[in-house]
Amino acid sequence: MLNVLFIHQAADMYGSDKVLLSLVLGLDRSLYNPIVILPSDGPLRTALKERGIRHYVVPLVRIGRTTLSLKGFMALPLMTWRSMQGLNRALKGERIDIVHSNTLGVLSGAIWAWLMGIFHVWHVHEIIERPLAVRRGFAWVLKLFANRVICNSHASTRYLLQDVPTLKKKIAVVWNGIAREQPADLKKAAAYRNEIGVKDDEVLIVLLGRINRWKGQSLLVEAAEHLKTRGKNHIRYLIVGGPPEGQVHFMQSLETRVTESSARDIMSILPFTSDIWTLWDACDIAVVPSTEPEPFGMVALEAMVSGKPVVAADHGGLAEIVVPGKTGLLFTPGDSNDLADAIETLATDQSLREELGRSGKLLAAESFSVASYVAGVSSVYDRAKK
Repeated sequence: MLNVLFIHQAADMYGSDKVLLSLVLGLDRSLYNPIVILPSDGPLRTALKERGIRHYVVPLVRIGRTTLSLKGFMALPLMTWRSMQGLNRALKGERIDIVHSNTLGVLSGAIWAWLMGIFHVWHVHEIIERPLAVRRGFAWVLKLFANRVICNSHASTRYLLQDVPTLKKKIAVVWNGIAREQPADLKKAAAYRNEIGVKDDEVLIVLLGRINRWKGQSLLVEAAEHLKTRGKNHIRYLIVGGPPEGQVHFMQSLETRVTESSARDIMSILPFTSDIWTLWDACDIAVVPSTEPEPFGMVALEAMVSGKPVVAADHGGLAEIVVPGKTGLLFTPGDSNDLADAIETLATDQSLREELGRSGKLLAAESFSVASYVAGVSSVYDRAKK
């Protein structure tokens, strides 16, 4: 049996967090024993604890705005030392066969695996376009410190190879997988719609995700304004999520934008909820209007597995998930009028929504199952045995 150490940058329950949980739970325990390192307490840690997965909270070196500042760069040696000490204490006497760094942003796994001479798998869940120096820097770090690289889409792979083409021999593309944790509860979904004030004859649009610079919440507000101008008053909009830690200004800006919008009476903002399946069951259309390329797009997949059509920006990993005219519609990234057109097409045609929703559910089961995801990652682990 191989002991696999997962090192993850957060304890939230967004895309990469959910993917990690499904992988850890899906691994064949006769072959792999998972151990998880997190930097803090949070919903992911609670989920691991409830399922009996061994885990530790250790300070980690994470790359972000703070780290890339002069002050952060000067503090990096001390942060690294503390992180290595924390890992050594937590894993004292433990045999680790594979270190799996889950996301580019966490560097502790790469450093510790290098120091210990352990096979290192780096799982890329990001697309970094800029700054150019950072993008190129990450590609070279992967080349130097990863034995194998898992990319969650062909799109994320292309961004790495444009700077370091020789990385290709290390990369395996493994799409994320998903499974519904509970069956649809139509009564609960109807109660939720009623609770947020959505009428039976209204179409509910949902955007679920981090509230940040590029997830497209403001673009959806613009699209809602266009549709209101067109007299499409039977559409309601719900934005669900919270800002990254220490970046509450994104939420404040969005709240101000909505308050000043002509569509403010048909648009609501709610904090992130762990009950995502009720949210998807209650909505009619999922929207993923990211203004920068998504490396994958778990939100789109969650909606599809729930039988909901998806309107998504036509770039990044989303273009690998959403099949235009079959599981949803794609629109020109950053174009609020094109987004409004796509929403209008689905909002005015219930039969089309249902048809795309059914097809999306089938595609999710065929191509994006947890079993196929776990099998893909396990095949990468097999390289550690050779």
